[in-house]
Amino acid sequence: MANRKKYRILLLSMVVVALFTLGQLVAVAQNTPHLVVNTYRLNVRSGPGAGHDIVTAVSGGTVLPVLSLRVGSDWIEVSSPAGPGWVNSIYTIDRGDFSGVRNQYTPLNLTSGTAIPAGAPHLVVNTSYLNVRTGPGAGHTILATVKGGTELLVTQIDGGGVWYQVETAAGSGWVNSSFAVTRGSYVNVPRQPRPGLPTDLATGATDLAPGTPHLVINTSFLNVRTGPGVGHTVLTVVKGGTKLIVTAIDDGGVWYQVDTSAGSGWVNSTHAVGRGNISSLRRTAATTPREGGQLSGPTPRAVVNTAFLNIRSGPGVGYGIVATVPGGTVLKVLGLSGGRGWYQVEGSFGQGWLNNHYTVFRGDFSQVRVVS
Repeated sequence: MANRKKYRILLLSMVVVALFTLGQLVAVAQNTPHLVVNTYRLNVRSGPGAGHDIVTAVSGGTVLPVLSLRVGSDWIEVSSPAGPGWVNSIYTIDRGDFSGVRNQYTPLNLTSGTAIPAGAPHLVVNTSYLNVRTGPGAGHTILATVKGGTELLVTQIDGGGVWYQVETAAGSGWVNSSFAVTRGSYVNVPRQPRPGLPTDLATGATDLAPGTPHLVINTSFLNVRTGPGVGHTVLTVVKGGTKLIVTAIDDGGVWYQVDTSAGSGWVNSTHAVGRGNISSLRRTAATTPREGGQLSGPTPRAVVNTAFLNIRSGPGVGYGIVATVPGGTVLKVLGLSGGRGWYQVEGSFGQGWLNNHYTVFRGDFSQVRVVS
């Protein structure tokens, strides 16, 4: 009896110690920085971006210990069942203390701006870090990197209107103005000629009768094509502000037939402003039937709801473009990506993937399965 009592006391003590130890482990695990997958299935990639290879895929609810962060990015390096990899944190819930997690890719060649005279044209960097390059384009070498909030004096603008030449403490360089806010007066800032443009730019109409249907070009330069679509040859180019008389509208409502000094052609109206009585114009019939018009009933299908949409070889912008289809195209839906943002579709191009944010779904969604 005494031995049995001692055994029970010993067993109880072991349980208490085990529970105490387990409690400590749980506390440590909860405090350790980790992510909980908050989607049906999440890809773990070899690098911080959708263009990197998929190392593995983990199901919803999986706990992934955090290894490092990437400055100014949603991508986080984690430990997965297949080894280290990167995941997009917007599909996860963060848990634990991240204060001690190291940041990767913090630029080492940080520089500052220069003095900005009152009213002078300058940019204010509107992202965590921005590369300053030796020329106007992402293909040029990085001269230095500046932090968000840095003010950079502007000395010149590239012909494309996106890349600005600026002054930094490391010297003169070029930045992408899409990641900055413009300040000051740009009236006297010189602009480079746009490379590759023909010297004999076409002109449009000058004196127009009131109510004449016409477009006013609302971009720096716009291609005029031989037909209603980007697949047609460029007939000529017109400058921003050019007025073009409209003679017809494609049945898709995006491409307008116009008159130029180089002849009749077609322009994309999303880069222009309509003026006059546009509603009186005739619409041309489609040269070919809209793809997918035969699909109906419960057949799962996606209707393209933007002017043009790229079909890619995989579910992400890092994959190659298989085809580009116009708005209104109907494509049979074969499957759904793990993140549920991409449809696998079938059309005249074969099979591919499209971003379903730019489509309207029709048919029976219950027939659509996640494609691994």
